[in-house]
Amino acid sequence: MVFPEALSVTVSFMPMRATTVRFSDDLWGLLEAEAARQGISCAQFVRDATIMRLGVLTGRRGDPEATLTLEALAAGALSRGRTGTSGDRTPAAVHAPARLAELHRVSLLDTPAEEPFDRLARLAAKLLEAPVALVSLVDEHRQFFKSCFGLEEPYRSARQTPLSHSFCQHALEANRPLVIENAHAHPLVRDNAAIRDLGVVAYAGVPLTTARGQALGTLCVIDHQPRAWTSDQIDTLIDLAASVMTEIELHAANAA
Repeated sequence: MVFPEALSVTVSFMPMRATTVRFSDDLWGLLEAEAARQGISCAQFVRDATIMRLGVLTGRRGDPEATLTLEALAAGALSRGRTGTSGDRTPAAVHAPARLAELHRVSLLDTPAEEPFDRLARLAAKLLEAPVALVSLVDEHRQFFKSCFGLEEPYRSARQTPLSHSFCQHALEANRPLVIENAHAHPLVRDNAAIRDLGVVAYAGVPLTTARGQALGTLCVIDHQPRAWTSDQIDTLIDLAASVMTEIELHAANAA
């Protein structure tokens, strides 16, 4: 099959290396629509998908050197975004209009603490044996905590931090669980101010994703020491995140 030149994308992986990939009409349409939902270009979407696929293959093969290289590449891919007022780089998906529209639809930003959300945060902390659990909603400039079990002052009273202190924005960008055993050594977050100011060292976060596929924030747990999260613990966190989404949609229905 010969594809029209218009239905192609050139992807650069290094300063002097690039390749052109051609697509059929149907596949191009799907690619273009999904990239738009994520607030990124088609070229970036293809590049990030390639990194993820290579990461799966090298992980199965047990190639630690390749895996570390891909982690560094992924950190660069996820950190590309807009520059905020403070000069920090944020993931592009944080600013996606469709995602922000969903976030405002559920009407939870700046609302008081509510027991259904606090109960689920406490349960997440207990089941995963973590000192901190958050229900975090990410807007363009900050993360707002609908629930913040175990968080120290002044953040417990403020119930928010700027994105300079957010690990959750990266789970939102990937729209899949983000599991970090030691933030000091992780290329995606090792320079994040939350390590210094909130004592975030180990992190596991599951995106809170609506039926429209938009991630509003995360249900996450935090430890102040390095630790390995088990697959059973992540499965438990995924189940609890689904319960948080049920509460979010109930709140949105009541607000409407």
